[in-house]
Amino acid sequence: MRIIRSVIPAALLLVSVSCSGDLKGGEPPEVSEASAARVRRLTRAEFDNSVYVVAKNPKPVPMAQLLAPEDAILGFTTHDRLQVTSLLADQLDGIAERNWGPIATSNLTSDWECAAGKKEEDCARDFIRGLVERAYRRPAAPEDEADLLQLWSSVRKDFDPKTAAQYVIQAVMTSASFLYRTELGEPGAKGNQVVRLTQHEIASALSYAVTGGPPDAELLAAASKGELTSPDNREAHARRLLMTTSSQTYLQRFVVEWLGLTGLANMNKNNQVFPNFGEPWKDSSRAETTAFIAHVINNQEASIKELLSADYTFADGRMSFFYGTETTPDGRIGRVKLPASRVGILTHASLLATYSLFDSSSPIRRGKFVLTRLLCREVPPPPPTVPIIPPAVTTDSTTRARFAAHTNNPACASCHRQLDPIGFGMEDYDGLGKLRETENGLPVDASGSLEHADGVFSFTGGAALARFLADSPDVADCVPLQLFRYVMGRDEESVDAPMLADMRSRFRGDARLKLGDALVGLVRSPYFVHRRTPSPE
Repeated sequence: MRIIRSVIPAALLLVSVSCSGDLKGGEPPEVSEASAARVRRLTRAEFDNSVYVVAKNPKPVPMAQLLAPEDAILGFTTHDRLQVTSLLADQLDGIAERNWGPIATSNLTSDWECAAGKKEEDCARDFIRGLVERAYRRPAAPEDEADLLQLWSSVRKDFDPKTAAQYVIQAVMTSASFLYRTELGEPGAKGNQVVRLTQHEIASALSYAVTGGPPDAELLAAASKGELTSPDNREAHARRLLMTTSSQTYLQRFVVEWLGLTGLANMNKNNQVFPNFGEPWKDSSRAETTAFIAHVINNQEASIKELLSADYTFADGRMSFFYGTETTPDGRIGRVKLPASRVGILTHASLLATYSLFDSSSPIRRGKFVLTRLLCREVPPPPPTVPIIPPAVTTDSTTRARFAAHTNNPACASCHRQLDPIGFGMEDYDGLGKLRETENGLPVDASGSLEHADGVFSFTGGAALARFLADSPDVADCVPLQLFRYVMGRDEESVDAPMLADMRSRFRGDARLKLGDALVGLVRSPYFVHRRTPSPE
């Protein structure tokens, strides 16, 4: 029952998908400039969320983890350069045939079964229309209906209706219209012209931006009525979707990718240098950070202020002992108060260990993390003539002394003048994130500084830095940009300046700095719903 799909490049889709059968907005564009029209392949997480809706499954089943993983661009796996490679096409066929096809066929029995006295072709047509609207995020075009009805009829000659339904479901789940979502606007527009996205493209863009999944029935109904031209209506749907479990999961994934914590399961350390390290410690530290992020997203309205400045965490007995703080009565993971030496996620052991080396801390990695992830500042790569080799670990000096001597190179000075003072100020934590006052019997110097718009902030220790960053206007400007990159799947352009200004204004409008407010600023923007068509060749 295998359906082999060809690999469809995005350039071809720009031509072929434009005849979508979608409703026309019927209104002129609101802006004179816009980002480029495009198509975007679903990520693995989006694939799971989308199949879950198409198959009407009672609960999500993360089967897309069987697919080839995405690479990261700008720190995020949600970028718009993803394609359906030959390997991925083969994997998708396998999942559709062995897993989702049978599951969906069983779940959708009432959709494809035909009542007595009704023509089977009419039943098949109704089934196809409902399936396509959920899968393609728009009403079925005549060509969609005709092709799938022909497939049904062809299979039906030799098999029962259930088998015919399964073939149709497999075809839909491996089709370009399911695997790619379009941002092309109404068909027939001239080249190099600003166009409004169709109503159903707006519905998809909004839903994937807020939940990482396809539009629900309420949003599809609004698209069919032409209601999504209104920014107030878009905001209402965004705020409604922000209350869903799907949105919470999507925002948790953003925080993990933004902070570069996707590799926690694969972390490795020299346990002769760090005797606490091992699989139990790794599991406990990861569980702590995962639980803390989930709490902030689910119970603190995705407040970045809370994420960066909380005086508590969620730790089990192992991590509580590691931090030198209280533990829950039964030693299981629970909310515990942090000691004064730790503030928010910046001082989580998992994060500090991530931005360290195999056998020591790393002022450079930690400094670069703060500059690029939290402040959105670019750090150029080192000159090609400079070897990127960290200084060897010794037993007669501190990490700070070793790195200060190692980076004392005129060719590196401009970058390290920014990086090193930040990382040096976090040297009160070792390479596993454990608090320390001495290293190799020598006192640790954890004094540091951070340049910002109003001057230089001098501090001692990672907790002081975390408190400063939690109130930093630069961080409040950076987070919406990082969220923009995650949601839109690309780097910012000059045309995006008004949209980013709207996101930042909404985000900073509440002192708690809530991610949902930034998303509302995004979807309300007229630039969110317009694109520029490709220039004629």
